[in-house]
Amino acid sequence: MPEHGTDMQSSGTLTVDNNRCFACGTDNPSGLKLRFSYAEDGRSAETRFVPDGACQGWKDLVHGGILMTLMDEAMAKAAVRGGLSVVTAAMSVKFKRPARVGCELICRARVEDIRKRIVYARSEIRDRDGALIAEAAGTLMMT
Repeated sequence: MPEHGTDMQSSGTLTVDNNRCFACGTDNPSGLKLRFSYAEDGRSAETRFVPDGACQGWKDLVHGGILMTLMDEAMAKAAVRGGLSVVTAAMSVKFKRPARVGCELICRARVEDIRKRIVYARSEIRDRDGALIAEAAGTLMMT
């Protein structure tokens, strides 16, 4: 959080990467440490993740907030790969089936449209058998 009275937007520090991101930061000891691959089109990102017990909600099930984090990060990475600096403004999620702790999840995201300073993206998570776990639509704003 910025100090009281500071303006994050004008300070130029809004999207500085210090490698401590909960989703992808390698210097965050509590983080997920996600690694992404990208399509040549510069609009798509993918990560594979095996959630452990620290990601659990109900017994043996991955917490929905972790699933949302995967999709949020994937949408942002897809935009950043395309040369954009963004933060999430809104995200809607549909959970289709539970994800199990210890089972590989594949999360893909794609930038669908860019209008002025708004980026529209979609993301989904599937299990290793291809079953849809969750899907999201995101609105990201350029910083």
